[in-house]
Amino acid sequence: KQRSTFFSIFYLSINAGSLLSTLITPILRAQECGIYSKQSCFPLAFGVPAALMVVALIVFIAGHNMYIMESPKGNILLQVMKCIGFAIRNRFNHRSKQHPKREHWMDWAEEKYDKLLIAQVKMVLKVLFLYIPLPMFWALFDQQGSRWTLQATTMDGNFGAFIIQPDQM
Repeated sequence: KQRSTFFSIFYLSINAGSLLSTLITPILRAQECGIYSKQSCFPLAFGVPAALMVVALIVFIAGHNMYIMESPKGNILLQVMKCIGFAIRNRFNHRSKQHPKREHWMDWAEEKYDKLLIAQVKMVLKVLFLYIPLPMFWALFDQQGSRWTLQATTMDGNFGAFIIQPDQM
C-alpha cells in the first residue's frame, strides 16, 4: 500500500510538473530581458526548469541513505527470451499428432519454466502486440516539425483563389 501511494504521488508530481511547465514556460519566454536590447527571454524560460531539475537532483541525492538497495538478481529480459525460445523450439520439435495440443503456444515451455513466468510472458506479449502501430504513429507525429513545416514554406498562402464566387457557379 505504501509503494502504491508513493508511485501515485510520484506520477501526480510528474504530470503536475509537465502541466505547469507547459503553462509557465511561454509566459517566462514572453518577458523582455537583455542588457543592450530587449528581446524574448529564452534564458529565463529554460533556466527556471533547469534550476528546478538541479534542485530535484539534489533532493534525490540527499535522500540516498533512506533508499532500500537490493542487488539485481538475474536478468529478466534474458530469462523471458530464453522462455520464448524454448517454447518455440519445443513446439516445433513436438508437432506430431501423438503430442497433446496446448491452449497457447507459450504453454510448450511448461517442461522447463514455471507457470508464473509463462503467464507473465503471455501478458507481456499481449501488451507488445499493442505497440506494433507505435513506430508508424511517431513517424507521422514527428513530421509536424519537419515535413509539414517544409511544405508550408513552399505554399503561397493565397487561399482566395480557391474560393468560388457566386457569379462563377
